[in-house]
Amino acid sequence: MTDRLYIGIDLGTFQSTIATSKGDIHTIETVVGTPKDPVARNMLGRDTLFGEDALKNRLACNIFRPLEAGVAQDDSDHLNAAKDFVTHLIDTAGCDEYDEVYGVICSPSHISFTDKTNLVSILRGKLTAIMVVSEPFAVAFAIQQLMGSIIVDSGAGTTDVARIVGRFPEDDDQLTIPEAGDWVDIELMKAIQKKYTGAQITKDMVRRWKEKNSYVGDKIKEVLVDLSVEGKSQRVDIGDLLETACDELAQKLGIAVKRIISSGDPEYQPIFRKNVYLAGGSSQIKGLAAKVTEYISDIGDVSVSAVKKPEHKVAEGALALAESMPDEEYTSIV
Repeated sequence: MTDRLYIGIDLGTFQSTIATSKGDIHTIETVVGTPKDPVARNMLGRDTLFGEDALKNRLACNIFRPLEAGVAQDDSDHLNAAKDFVTHLIDTAGCDEYDEVYGVICSPSHISFTDKTNLVSILRGKLTAIMVVSEPFAVAFAIQQLMGSIIVDSGAGTTDVARIVGRFPEDDDQLTIPEAGDWVDIELMKAIQKKYTGAQITKDMVRRWKEKNSYVGDKIKEVLVDLSVEGKSQRVDIGDLLETACDELAQKLGIAVKRIISSGDPEYQPIFRKNVYLAGGSSQIKGLAAKVTEYISDIGDVSVSAVKKPEHKVAEGALALAESMPDEEYTSIV
């Protein structure tokens, strides 16, 4: 047995990532599947499936996305699924080889006492001690922008926006809005169904189209996809609908950024305006940083940029924080 392992965990609505002090990093889609009946159980040969494996066999499984908006939902089925998922995620890091496992866990900026309690409960027995920090702060730690920056972490379930001022953010430094990746998927789905009456589509189909083709600004692009309309296969163009949905997200992000800047110390506002960073899966939308820049340009000289490799930044920042914090900052959950 080795003394201590540090880990950073990004528990996301769509996917979750764990980074460890021994150099490993793993990302798994945040999905749990349980067989629907004994036939399915015998066919699958397992009681629980995770990530892509669960989705591949979704017709034979009850599917759970247990970390809605980045927190464990407060019912027994989802809590049990969350515990199974987090156990699986931590097991991928080989934590059992260590006497102690200290972890920094990232959550949305504003979560309730119940949400925090649920978060601790699903980790008890797997970690020695934890800290819970907001996702934007972990991003700021990862990119070393800890004084005078605005971090916009737009994932699947929520978007968190925070002022980073050289300390842990307080409640007034942060806000959370519901418009994020899942919101774009729903808006795009509604637009497709309105334009193509009778279209048979699922949210997973729309998400895949968005992830492959999403863009905002510039001229409208042709984006051809195959879908069924009343059982008949059709190839249709959703390029204009995709751009509109992504543009609406850019507008929402712009409004949130203005709110968080305007409520900050007026002497620091010029610094905040020049240091806005987009992170999270939605930050990979082509042209998003330029579009957000356009929507906030009326407040002065602004600079908005997207961080590189955003899918790992929260977990990497959480790990860096875990390794630098004194033991007294952790809460024991043995």
